Amino acid sequence: MSATVGTNLGEGPRRLPRRIATLTRGRREAATGLLFVLPSLLLLATFAIYPLLSSLWLSLHRRHIFARAGEFVGIDNFIVLLADPTFWSALGNGLIFSLSTVVLQLVLGVATALLLSQAFRGRGLVRGIVLFPFVVPTVVAVLVWKWMLNDLYGVVNLLLIETGLVRESVLWLASPSLAMATVVGINVWMFFPFITIHVLARMQLIPGTLYEAARIDGAGPLQRFWYVTLPQLRSTILIVVLIRGIWMFNKFDAVWLITEGGPLGTTQTLPLLAYLRAFGQYQLGSGAAVATLIFLILAVGGAFYLRLLREDRET
Repeated sequence: MSATVGTNLGEGPRRLPRRIATLTRGRREAATGLLFVLPSLLLLATFAIYPLLSSLWLSLHRRHIFARAGEFVGIDNFIVLLADPTFWSALGNGLIFSLSTVVLQLVLGVATALLLSQAFRGRGLVRGIVLFPFVVPTVVAVLVWKWMLNDLYGVVNLLLIETGLVRESVLWLASPSLAMATVVGINVWMFFPFITIHVLARMQLIPGTLYEAARIDGAGPLQRFWYVTLPQLRSTILIVVLIRGIWMFNKFDAVWLITEGGPLGTTQTLPLLAYLRAFGQYQLGSGAAVATLIFLILAVGGAFYLRLLREDRET
């Protein structure tokens, strides 16, 4: 018994330095990993966290753009903003714009991916042409579309009049009833290839045995799409919809270049309202309040959507 106790007492001092060495090596590896991640953390803090906190702090002040300092007003900017019909109109326009563009991009993107997944002559060329709208700079695409849709010399109106579909030029961008639909259509054309790329890439990974089994069971093309292709694309579609929804709700450049929020504010969304408040009316605090509400809306919507995505993966 004494020998056993002596052996155990002797093993203790020998194991202790080994554990210390293991602990030291683990800390060294953690420090090395932190050094590699540190540049990314600094960039994130500089270009994401600091602007966000600065905007939140600015939204609590009443400050003119040319003033050196502002007056702390707490949540007064938000109270005034929530009582302003312009804010609710811009929110409604933003929801209509983002939801309609995402739905149409999804439908067109998935349909195009299904077409491009088939084997036919010139498929590589067609794939390159489909990606063309996505690689064209937004400014160039918008200028071309505004020229094509011009009511005086635009080729779209000329073709419609020549074919007898309309008797006079259509005011695509100047009509309150058509402006939003036109903006939506242009944005769908520019960004549906993004969904096409991701859906097509995921379709390449679907096992062919699933389609063979479906054919043996007598499933037609629509049944194979509904019971084989669509379930395999579910996670990809959910992620793509989340990304596109955030991007389109935050979309500023394309909408501003096309209509500048007009006519009569029918295409004015929250990002445009924030810009106009800050740099049109020179009220930085009010513009920052709009930007803060945009962040909160997207944060709540994104958290809810990520929860749905997590539940989908668990099932």
